[in-house]
Amino acid sequence: MSACDAPAILSDEPEAVARRKVLTDWSPMSLSQLSSSLKKPLPRVVRIYADGVFDLFHNGHANQLRQAKTLLPNSYLIVGVCSDQDVLAFKGTRPVMTQEERCATVRHCRYVDEVYLAPPFYPTLDFVDAIKADFVAHDAIPYNSPESTDCYGPFKKAGRFLTTERTPLFRPPNC
Repeated sequence: MSACDAPAILSDEPEAVARRKVLTDWSPMSLSQLSSSLKKPLPRVVRIYADGVFDLFHNGHANQLRQAKTLLPNSYLIVGVCSDQDVLAFKGTRPVMTQEERCATVRHCRYVDEVYLAPPFYPTLDFVDAIKADFVAHDAIPYNSPESTDCYGPFKKAGRFLTTERTPLFRPPNC
């Protein structure tokens, strides 16, 4: 079955849990390890995490996920869809679509392999390690969090950040 035959699996479904379980010797790759291994086939699937609100899913969202999925060969894209409560708490407004609607929409994007519903609003290395993702993919704009001026800073410092580009001229404030 290809990625386009069915929606992406949810992170708590047995298939996703089983995929993580078989990664017994998993340890995160860094960009330096990756660049040295690009001269030969990668030893395993590269797991990439991308997150967002994804309210009123549009071409900018699809473009971000396409970039995240295609930055590296042989990749598996896990997408975190933020909860309604976290969006309200951290952005000050509720999304137009419910988290269930946003999750269903993201699941049907052909670039997405797995969807994680209600991840931490600001990802951490511990969370990304727990879902066995090697890299986090997002645009390079620093995003303030309560603890830092760039919530993606730890991933950048660890060599585990992949940069995507925002779609020009389309930047809704809550998406």
